Amino acid sequence: MKYDYLIVSENIDEASRADILVLRDFRRAKERLKKKAKGGGAGIEITVQQARKMDAIGVARWIVDAHDLYEFCQSSGFQFILSSGAGSPSEVVSGQSFDAMLKMTEIDPQKHWRELAGWLESRLERRVRLC
Repeated sequence: MKYDYLIVSENIDEASRADILVLRDFRRAKERLKKKAKGGGAGIEITVQQARKMDAIGVARWIVDAHDLYEFCQSSGFQFILSSGAGSPSEVVSGQSFDAMLKMTEIDPQKHWRELAGWLESRLERRVRLC
C-alpha cells in the first residue's frame, strides 16, 4: 500500500481541492471562505506561531478568532486544526499547552483530539493506493 500526502494550501481559492487550508487571518478570510467552500471536509489550520509574535491585545484577538474559527468549522463541515507551526524543535508546543489553549477558546480538548484523529484517519484512507 502507498499513502499519498495531504494537500496543504494557503490560497482560499484552492479550498475545494486542498485537504488543509492554512489561515493567517481568519477575520479577513471568513467571508471568502463562506462563499468559496461549503463543507467538503477540509481542515482549516491556524498556528500558535502567529500568536507568539503578538502583544497581549493581539493574543486576545487571536484567541477570540480561534474560537470563532472553531464555531465556523463546526457549522460549515470543516475540521478545526490548531498546530504549533513549528519550524524548529525550539518552537514545538507541548500537549499540555495545546490543551490549555483549547480550553481558553472554550473547546473541549478530549473531544477536539478525538475529532481530529478521526478526520485525519478518514482523509488518509481516501488516499491509500495499492502498489
